[in-house]
This record gives sequence, C-alpha cells and structure tokens, in this order.
Amino acid sequence: MFGMMEIPQWVLDVPMTSFQLLVAGGALLICAAILLAVGRKTRVVMEHSVVTDELMAYLARIANALEGQRAPSSEEITERVVRRLQELSGAKPDGNVREMPFTLFERK
Repeated sequence: MFGMMEIPQWVLDVPMTSFQLLVAGGALLICAAILLAVGRKTRVVMEHSVVTDELMAYLARIANALEGQRAPSSEEITERVVRRLQELSGAKPDGNVREMPFTLFERK
C-alpha cells in the first residue's frame, strides 16, 4: 500500500515555482466549480412502473423475513434454562427446586 503512495522520482526532478503551484490550485478550483454546476442541472427522476413496484414488494418481503429471524431475547433464554434445570433436577411443578450444597459437610 505504501508503494502506491510513494511519489515518483520524476516528479521531484520537475522544478515548479510557487506561482505555478498557485495557478494549478486555481485551475483545480475552477474545475471543481464547473463540475458542481453541471451536477446541479443533472437530475435523475425515477418514475413508477410495474417493475419498480414489484421490486419494492420483493425487497419488503426480504426485509420482513430477515426481521423474523431474530435471536431469542435474554428473558426467553433464561426461561428455557430454568425449565431445563427443573427437568434435570426432578423438581416439582410448583417451582420448588432442591439446591445443591457448596461443601461436602452440608450434603445429606
């Protein structure tokens, strides 16, 4: 990438005065002003047609399908984990879960 940014050697050998650089900068500003003026006059207007309407309908379907493939929320994940833990521990449906003690001395 740095090879593309290097200044060629022949550019350094061309002597330029400050007046020449000033004229070159002015020429670039005039070119930019001309391009801006031409760009304002050129407008592209897209008319409604059967093809564009159908394309917009297809894009809307794709957007709706992508929105439907959302990841589950944290509350849904928590609910699934709690339900699975209750199934594994053999808890009663009323929500009483037997907790596992942290030390060997508290085990029964």
